[in-house]
Amino acid sequence: PARLEAIRLSGTDPHDLTLRAARLLGEADHVFHPADVPAAILDRARADAVRHIAAAPPADPPRGLSWWLAF
Repeated sequence: PARLEAIRLSGTDPHDLTLRAARLLGEADHVFHPADVPAAILDRARADAVRHIAAAPPADPPRGLSWWLAF
């Protein structure tokens, strides 16, 4: 089944991610994010997670665990 969750970013430094946010990114199948999310933060996601540049969270997320990252 599809599951969409959100992570609110507090800054552009990946070291500012909470431990929970970093762990959850490591479980993601898909990561949806605006273009201004730094690559260093996206690198915290699973290596095989599909990254999607998007202006808003998807209305119909794909199967698996999807995360919406935004400031």
